[in-house]
Amino acid sequence: MAKKNNMTPEQRATLSAKKLTLQLDLSKDQTRKITALYKDMAKERRAKGDKMRKEAEASRAKLAKNKKNDIKRNRRPKVDFKTANEALDKRIAFQAKMKKILSPEQYQKFSKLQKRKTGKAKRMMAVKKQKMAKKRKMKKRSKGKF
Repeated sequence: MAKKNNMTPEQRATLSAKKLTLQLDLSKDQTRKITALYKDMAKERRAKGDKMRKEAEASRAKLAKNKKNDIKRNRRPKVDFKTANEALDKRIAFQAKMKKILSPEQYQKFSKLQKRKTGKAKRMMAVKKQKMAKKRKMKKRSKGKF
């Protein structure tokens, strides 16, 4: 399991803004605005994460009481329209804010960096899924032998 990052969301936001400053050659004013934007996003993510953790704990407690639903415990809830729509609205708003802060050349470079970053994340997730599938397969085999 990966180690938990000990940095606060504000610290991560500051570092992300500084990396972006180096990559896009941002002015001090642009860096300040992007840092503030990243900090706001980090606070929202933390609040949402806390809410989701509380809901998950309540759900686990409910499932522990009702052992009949034990099979459904590992299933991931499907994303509903409302949740997906809110996430996309936030991404659109973020892009609009970045367009206001960055010059057209900087925004173009930023977009390329984001695409590269999401592509890398997708590849890493695919590798992780393959490893998990392999572990499940091995687990099934070992249960069958004994």
